[in-house]
Amino acid sequence: MGVAMPDPTLSFSNSVPTMRENTRPLGVTKRGARGARRHRQRSCRQESWAQEPCAELQSTTATSWDADVAKSLRASEVLQHVTSSASEPKSIQWGCQALSDLVSSDPESQDEIGNLGGIEAVMNALMKFPDEANIQITGIEVLEKAAAGHMKNTVRLVACNGIKFTVAAMGKFSELQRIQELGCKIIRNASACNTECQAKVATDGGVRAVLDALRVHHSTARVQELGCRALKELAAYCSANQEDIAAKGGIQAVLLAMDTHPDVPSVHEVACGVLRNLAACNADYQVCIAHCGGVQLVLQAMQAHAGVAKVQWAGCWAIFCISVHNEEMQAHVATHGAVRAALKAMEQHQTDGHVQEAGCWVLKELARVISMSTDTATLSASVQVLLKVLGSFQTSKAVQVAANSALRQLSTFDTGGCVRRVCVGRSGRLGQSTTMRILTTIDECE
Repeated sequence: MGVAMPDPTLSFSNSVPTMRENTRPLGVTKRGARGARRHRQRSCRQESWAQEPCAELQSTTATSWDADVAKSLRASEVLQHVTSSASEPKSIQWGCQALSDLVSSDPESQDEIGNLGGIEAVMNALMKFPDEANIQITGIEVLEKAAAGHMKNTVRLVACNGIKFTVAAMGKFSELQRIQELGCKIIRNASACNTECQAKVATDGGVRAVLDALRVHHSTARVQELGCRALKELAAYCSANQEDIAAKGGIQAVLLAMDTHPDVPSVHEVACGVLRNLAACNADYQVCIAHCGGVQLVLQAMQAHAGVAKVQWAGCWAIFCISVHNEEMQAHVATHGAVRAALKAMEQHQTDGHVQEAGCWVLKELARVISMSTDTATLSASVQVLLKVLGSFQTSKAVQVAANSALRQLSTFDTGGCVRRVCVGRSGRLGQSTTMRILTTIDECE
């Protein structure tokens, strides 16, 4: 392609931060036969894009944007226009808008844009106009759409300093909500791509950029949701990023998002995801979340959005991770009503395997508190819920493992025989074979 690799520091030298994600590779959607033919037709014309003039875009007036004209163009034609008109701000903005519209209408064009060096070309064009907010917004939108869910383009964007560029733009235009939203999307997508991209995002200042966006736009629910999504991926299976997030006030920022937007379930779902990834098996962060009122906020979210399965699922996992392997935290979350919240979630979302699995793990982790409490009604209710789950999700290995683990743990701490009595009492509903299997599981703990 021959497009030069851009250096983002040339445009945003005063705003590049000095600081430094479950990483499932993002697949590319399979094309149908028609899409594949269309892609081959495009590919055979790609070689001439750098020489052919784009008459349609050249005829566009300087005062209007012809969306109908843009829809008729190929990516190669638009990219030729962007590179040949690099000194004309309106031409750059129109070209970027055409690319953005193209990806929105035809996701398969992501391949073409990436293969033609479109990501590098757009970044080079944007760097010529670092102070033009509208151009930056439109261009960064192209970068976000071209990379979203596309592994090769994401790797390409990260490799050509696209994260540094994005972080710098977020810093320079910190008050512009749209740039913060797009930046958080790019950071989240790159962090979820693979471990190498996740590490590069952190090195290039992704954590600081997201936290700054959360603080500046604390009253905007959309920024809070996208920022928490980015933090969730940054923190996934990466202790260095977890430490970075916590050290820069990430826990407090996430809890503030939950406190500020109590009526937005999507914010609470992803915020609980951040807490889960930070707290799992880290006693210091577990204590920090608890001391900052995190347990109460999670339980309040579960109560306020009782009908939203994703909030219940995320909330149960957050409670589990805040208390896992930590007796002090187990007592803390139980005191605030975590057992009741988990049982309520499982009762209200009986057909949702994700909620049932997460709820079972909460009961397992809090088994000591449940079994040793004088409130035998809660123990009995917990066992009954678990038995119901075992009967309803017999083909789900994940749910079966979680429910059996919870039953074994409850039985371990049950000195009064309540667990066995409840199991025998429900043998008529469970059937003889299921009851015997459950009792065998319990006997293994005794």
